[in-house]
Amino acid sequence: MRNSKGYVYLEMIASVSLCVFLVVSILPILEESLSNRKNVVLRADAHYLLYEKLSAYMDGEIRAVEEDITYQERLYELSWNAQKGGSDMVEGCVRYENAAEEYESICDVAKK
Repeated sequence: MRNSKGYVYLEMIASVSLCVFLVVSILPILEESLSNRKNVVLRADAHYLLYEKLSAYMDGEIRAVEEDITYQERLYELSWNAQKGGSDMVEGCVRYENAAEEYESICDVAKK
């Protein structure tokens, strides 16, 4: 054991390499989970806005007019589409940009 000075450096290099490998392996997973967390918040906000606008439309408070809504410093685009078949159903859609800078939309129908 007296002449084991060379093994200390080798063990340190191995342990540092293992730590670097673990950090490099965990970083992509952490980045993806943070991105998913942002997307969940954005999707929940979009659902909230769509529910509020559809409820207001069904109560007769607003008309089915396209508009841009800024909510918590994020832009949401609200659009309306009449349902086919002559029914009085209207589809409302909220379109927004997610954390990956891709557009997503959430739609639901309402009856007046």
